Amino acid sequence: MNMKHFISYLSTLLFISSTWAAPILLRRATGDHAFTLVNKCPNSITAHVEDTKCGYSPRCTDASSYTASQPGAIPAGGSTVVTIPANWVGRIFGQTDTSQCGAKGENCSVGEFNLDTGDTVTAQAYDISNIQDFTQAMSIQMQGCETVTCSSVDCSCSDAYPPGNEAGCGTEIDAPVRACGAGAIPATITFCP
Repeated sequence: MNMKHFISYLSTLLFISSTWAAPILLRRATGDHAFTLVNKCPNSITAHVEDTKCGYSPRCTDASSYTASQPGAIPAGGSTVVTIPANWVGRIFGQTDTSQCGAKGENCSVGEFNLDTGDTVTAQAYDISNIQDFTQAMSIQMQGCETVTCSSVDCSCSDAYPPGNEAGCGTEIDAPVRACGAGAIPATITFCP
């Protein structure tokens, strides 16, 4: 094969590759997220997925709502998978028999999510917040990205927002927040890791 034919051959391959890859990348960037909720606590928990758009989060018009059934009770050692819509902003928390969580997870440890922000670097932002109270250990892992874990009420600001601190983490306001790139990235939230 001479050089002219070789270049033509490569050009054709690149065109075919980009033609096939573009729809795949587009689907990945706009798809829903599979969240696995794992209960490693000694007792069952009742898991909740709650929207916080236009409320606890300033993001409003471009954020979607979670409209599926609530995950409900997860027995000790059990797990369940929920489909979280693209562009979702909200909280996930596990209520125990003794915790008095509010409708949006108030007074409880919560995982907070701001998904598909449109920023290619921090498209998925997530953290653990104990600002309103610490009720249980929790970890959040988005596939291929950094895991954040808070195992006790004394977690450092690099692990979770501390109880009672309305300012978050003072001058390091975003210290507990983790970020992940764009795409329909699955996550695992573990209660009592």
